[in-house]
Amino acid sequence: MRTESPAGIFEAPLPPAMDLPSSDAYPADHSPAPGARGPHWMVDAHHRMRSISFANAFLFSAVHIWGKGYSPGFWALLAGTFLIYPQMAHWRACRAPDTQRAELQNLRFDCFLVAIPIAMMGFPLWITFTLFIATTINNSIARGQRGTIPAVINFALGSWVGGLFTGFRVSLEHSGWITVLCILGLCWDLFGIGHVAFKRALKLRQIRAELTRGEVALQHVNRDLQERLNQIDALQGLLKEQANRDPLTGLYNRRYLQETMERELARCQREQIPLCVILIDLDLFKNVNDQHGHHVGDEVIKEIARLLIAEARQEDVACRYGGEEFMLLMARMPMDVARERAEDWRQRFGATEVPAGETSVRTTLSVGIAEFPTHGRTAEALIQRADVALYQAKLGGRDRVICYAPPPTDSSSITTAS
Repeated sequence: MRTESPAGIFEAPLPPAMDLPSSDAYPADHSPAPGARGPHWMVDAHHRMRSISFANAFLFSAVHIWGKGYSPGFWALLAGTFLIYPQMAHWRACRAPDTQRAELQNLRFDCFLVAIPIAMMGFPLWITFTLFIATTINNSIARGQRGTIPAVINFALGSWVGGLFTGFRVSLEHSGWITVLCILGLCWDLFGIGHVAFKRALKLRQIRAELTRGEVALQHVNRDLQERLNQIDALQGLLKEQANRDPLTGLYNRRYLQETMERELARCQREQIPLCVILIDLDLFKNVNDQHGHHVGDEVIKEIARLLIAEARQEDVACRYGGEEFMLLMARMPMDVARERAEDWRQRFGATEVPAGETSVRTTLSVGIAEFPTHGRTAEALIQRADVALYQAKLGGRDRVICYAPPPTDSSSITTAS
């Protein structure tokens, strides 16, 4: 992007606000932007300003030496310095591999070049002051403090070279016209700098407003994205829950039981606490389906599920283990307490009537219980012991709770709950 500066007596363009680093007015990286067309914006801006300011410098220098017998060679030097050099500097910068770096070199050379005729004229006060300030301040704007000192050194070197031709002398004389022209030039230069600074500040405020609007829009997008992520997390949690739940009863399914039981056993082993495995089976459930239909059988299954959900503690794991089989993992519960709980469920469920059209259905429960670590330390062993106890409850006439109790000689011995 190229910044247009107002025409003035002296060259003082300011860089764009977005190109202002902490130490330099121009970016520290002097390489042109990839794919950029033409020279850096400051090359053309300085060319216009240098052409105008140097032409004005030629004017008041000509007024100063008019009629004082200066040689044609000095007049040629003035014309070359103030009229031809600006075009040559622009030509060189445009063709340089790094146009910005070349223009910064031109700014330093400006200080050296204008000092030569100033020294040869005897350092007239207002002309010296005006050109010194104009060229030095350009370097300060472009490079900050790192530009000021080299500018002063180059101005001193140019003065020394000019003094070699005519001898070192100081002639502070000046006319009123020279004073007026130099004052007007400096005023115009400062007004131009202020105008450009105002435009850059205004542009900066616009950029900040655009950035603020973009930030607000980005916040809205982030908020929407976060809401969608939350929805995705909720859906994933729901899908995971559905994958772990039996759709008919809402109890955990067998897959979840297999994933959870090993973890619960490890926790009980670590904390040295008991865990009871309670295996429940609906007695003669096939007869319910055959006599009343599967929809009544489903209602019976839902009824036992409602009972287990209502009676299970928060840390218990209640699962539908098979078609009409259910299993509970009850940590921190001794076997005698688990037996009392199971007995209460058996009695309550046996008294429950499930509607079946114009009549109702009653059925009973058979329950087998095994305890960790007394009856086993693995999931497979505990489930097998609970299944043995359940089988003995079936053999004993159903509708009863049996706790596994291995005999001295045969592990199939059982104890009937009172």
